[in-house]
Amino acid sequence: MKVALLGTCRVSFIRKHYSCTDFDDAISFVHSTKEILQLLRFITKQVKIPDPVNRVCFRTSIINRRPVEYSDKFLEQFDEADLFVIEISSMTKYLYQGYYLHHLAVDKRFHFYLESPTPVLRDTKVEYQQAEEISNDIDKIVRFVQPRKVLIVSHINAAINGDASERLGPLRCFFSFRSSIPQRQITGPKPVVLERRSELIQLLRTITREKEIPFFDPSVILKNYRQKRIIQKEEPGLPPSHYTEFGGKIVGRLYAAEIKKMMGNS
Repeated sequence: MKVALLGTCRVSFIRKHYSCTDFDDAISFVHSTKEILQLLRFITKQVKIPDPVNRVCFRTSIINRRPVEYSDKFLEQFDEADLFVIEISSMTKYLYQGYYLHHLAVDKRFHFYLESPTPVLRDTKVEYQQAEEISNDIDKIVRFVQPRKVLIVSHINAAINGDASERLGPLRCFFSFRSSIPQRQITGPKPVVLERRSELIQLLRTITREKEIPFFDPSVILKNYRQKRIIQKEEPGLPPSHYTEFGGKIVGRLYAAEIKKMMGNS
């Protein structure tokens, strides 16, 4: 069985369990539904993205400083895929001259934007998608890959302040033996999650339930493991986004179990 991956490094751990396409590494990590649809159209030759716009549309072109050249192997892999894992991790779209850019082209939290042409930085429109637009795009994605199956997955709803309960340090053991102390004092500060990410996860859960599309939220991993074991600590100003080696191993198993449930013994 072949699995098509359209998302980020967070779904790449599926490769430990299944044969997968290389759209992510060869072309781009995609975050919004608009980027996903654009990538599908590029893979299937429905849209050409000429240079110099190509250089800012795809993660691979940005990192390698040269446009991604189309290859017939993209279409071959698309046709071979039995299941499409679609990770939708952002509501933000970056529109320039009718094309949707990878965020690294204009995101000033990373150094790559320094190499983007001035017109790109000046004229790119940054907009947030509304629920109806995301819902309609998911319909288009499903129709695009039919009759193959689709698994929609979300970002992980990690806390930006990490494992809040760990802030108690050694006192945690002391408090655990005193049942008269209220629970809120034992657990410490409440974890703070990114509001927009949390909103998108809930929206995806609602949309997929209504449309009867399989959905997986990797946040379930946080019920059994402390966040610091699962999620890497990012540079100041960046949200929690990347799995540790251990976290990737565990989430890969969860994805594999979800795929096996969907596909049977394929």
